[in-house]
Amino acid sequence: MPEPVIDRLTRRDERAAVATLTAAFANYPLLSALCPDPVRRRWVTEAFAQFLFRLSVRAGVAHATRDRAAVVCALPPGREWPTEWDYYRCGVLSVPWRLRWRAGWWFLRLGPVFDSTRARGTGGRPHWYVHLLGVRPESQGRGLSRLVLQPVFDAADRDRMPVYLETMPAANVPIYQKLGFTLLGRSELPGGLPNWELIREPAGTRVESRRSLSEPQGSGRYNPEPQT
Repeated sequence: MPEPVIDRLTRRDERAAVATLTAAFANYPLLSALCPDPVRRRWVTEAFAQFLFRLSVRAGVAHATRDRAAVVCALPPGREWPTEWDYYRCGVLSVPWRLRWRAGWWFLRLGPVFDSTRARGTGGRPHWYVHLLGVRPESQGRGLSRLVLQPVFDAADRDRMPVYLETMPAANVPIYQKLGFTLLGRSELPGGLPNWELIREPAGTRVESRRSLSEPQGSGRYNPEPQT
């Protein structure tokens, strides 16, 4: 059977891509903590996915399988640190607005924490940042995460750049390690949420894991499938 075709997405693909990401993130720990009500959470998750999809499309790096069952949103070197204006243009305020004031304020506090953790993890180097990866629940377990990430890996290897991502479920860590990522560590976000940080160095480069998954969990974005 031929491998699924991977497409580069544009704003015209927003509806289908956001639908996939909304389904993939329906029960993600961050969004469940921010919005315990599962009915309203879908509305919040849609805004969250739409915001990050638009941010990636502006940078030119969003890919999906032809059937849109798997979607990855990434920021390339040189554009991996969006400005506040970038965030506003892509609709970041729609997320706290749908969350309402208390949870919305909590959400806005997370951005600087993610940024400082990423800066430490990458050592300030230019890098690819995979900030959203989702696979529809019914399509998980088919290796679509690896396929949809491959264009990012190819570009990173060509330019000798690392790829950085975070995930909250500990069960995702060994899956990412099989994709070539190395565990950097675990931090604790405001509200007590865990956050695992991983990096993939260019092909041919080795890096030692800074922390074992079994080590005690110390104190201190998003990726449900594999169930980044």
